[in-house]
Amino acid sequence: MNLPYIDLHTHTCLSDGNLTPEELLCEARAAGIGILAITDHNSTGDLTAWRAAFPELTLIQGAEITCRYLEKELHVVALGIDPENPRLRAVLAQNQPDRRPYLTAILDKLRALGLDVGTYDELQAANPHSRHFGRMQIAREMVNRGYVNSADEAFDIYMGAHGQRLAYVANPLKYVSLEEAVEAILSAGGVPVLAHLYYYLLDAEGERALVRRFKELAGDRAAMEVEYAAYDRPQRDALKALADEFGLLHSCASDYHGNLEGETLAHHFDRELSGPLLEVLGV
Repeated sequence: MNLPYIDLHTHTCLSDGNLTPEELLCEARAAGIGILAITDHNSTGDLTAWRAAFPELTLIQGAEITCRYLEKELHVVALGIDPENPRLRAVLAQNQPDRRPYLTAILDKLRALGLDVGTYDELQAANPHSRHFGRMQIAREMVNRGYVNSADEAFDIYMGAHGQRLAYVANPLKYVSLEEAVEAILSAGGVPVLAHLYYYLLDAEGERALVRRFKELAGDRAAMEVEYAAYDRPQRDALKALADEFGLLHSCASDYHGNLEGETLAHHFDRELSGPLLEVLGV
């Protein structure tokens, strides 16, 4: 079966997606995706059974690692990693602290505004497979209860660091630094990918400084998401120009979290868009 497309950034219910790995792989196959990376937040899964069950798919071991950069929360996608690498495992363990106090504070603020979304234990029970229980699960429950129309609205009005911030709580969790994240990915034989650059709300000079620093850290294995589903064509062209200027490999990413609010895997990212990156990954 010739499946021509690729997607190098997706999520399952093991973090904040709403599909099981099997459901995600079925959707990927139906969308014509032949090369897929499952990149759940700060965790890795065993792909052995899924590779056997879906031999027509090339599955890349991945993770999306949260890290700190200039007091900002940054996301780096790790591709082609050895999940048993000790340095990587230590970084992922550090990025899985107890979130109960942080999320309970958000729930308390929402409740004070008349939005009862449940308790931490109730929400966790409703997401039993998640290894990364966080604000996204709260946002989805707000949609389920009719408080907002979408998860994006929940962040824009209530929980996000930008917007109205009606129930915003500063994240006290101490994630690893950008330097530590990149070093761990390289130690595990992987490729570090700078994810969704415009998410961080940097000005043009700040974006260039970040890309420059990322290249310094990752060297010839540095990559950046250039074809990112949520960005329009001018934004993608600007990302491509920036990646080319600093010599970063190009990645293609849906950042798919499941069949919610119009999300889709059908972006038709052609393999040639990430040809040099795929060569480095050996696929």
